[in-house]
Amino acid sequence: IKDDDSMFYDLYLSKLFNINTNDPKALGIIYKHINSAQNQAIRKRVDSLFGDFSKIYKEVDLLAKYFEYYYPERNFPTIHTCYSGIAGFMAWIYTDSSLLLDLDMYLGEDFEAYPQFFPAYKYAYFTQDYIAQNIGKELIRREYLVLEQNKPKNMLEMMLVEAAKVHDLKNIMPCREPYKLMEYTKEQWEWLLAEEPLIWQYFAKENLLFESDFNLYKSLINEAPESLRPGVAQGAPPRIATFAAYQILAKVKNNLSVKTAKEILMKYNAQEILNLAKYKP
Repeated sequence: IKDDDSMFYDLYLSKLFNINTNDPKALGIIYKHINSAQNQAIRKRVDSLFGDFSKIYKEVDLLAKYFEYYYPERNFPTIHTCYSGIAGFMAWIYTDSSLLLDLDMYLGEDFEAYPQFFPAYKYAYFTQDYIAQNIGKELIRREYLVLEQNKPKNMLEMMLVEAAKVHDLKNIMPCREPYKLMEYTKEQWEWLLAEEPLIWQYFAKENLLFESDFNLYKSLINEAPESLRPGVAQGAPPRIATFAAYQILAKVKNNLSVKTAKEILMKYNAQEILNLAKYKP
């Protein structure tokens, strides 16, 4: 492995497992890691689930074609698969041309080790169905680094950035349903569509759109089992602010000749986007 891909070798051992490869005991530590009961259980599950990679390959191949259309200046990365012992990353671009896919994060929500490390609302999506999507998310994340360097100043700016990523993910996965792209169940998505006017009224009533204190609105944007904030309906799906911004950007994109949502954010400020959308659910 070191001869084939020295970058992967160093990342896998040094970054993921904090193993000093120059330590005389390194080989023994690696051997113990590989042969631990947990890693052997993971390897057995990986081998049983990923013996046939053809369906995933087709999905990723289609993703690559759309990505190359929308980002012709970029090269679609070479994808390396591994199992890490549940290091917790789904897909990771570690050079401009290489992406690491951690297969032990796609072993199915019934995999017995997940509840030890993750809440149920997260490992519900640790399935093969989300492999291509997570590769796409990582590719889009890279495109938004320039926007994230200038931290969003209020909730409206932040929710627009998060929703724009979903729109641009939709570009490169056009057959994927929006609710899956946002990691909602179909029932949650239908709830959001039905309650869309009340969600927007709530933001206005609470003066949240231009709120600059992240702590006062993070529960409406961050990953969580639900949106928890005084005045929000009990059991409301998570990230309701991102959902609202997704609807706002959908209206703007219909009225502008742009390929990506990022172009909108680069050209207009948050207030201008709101004005362009004329959003009145």
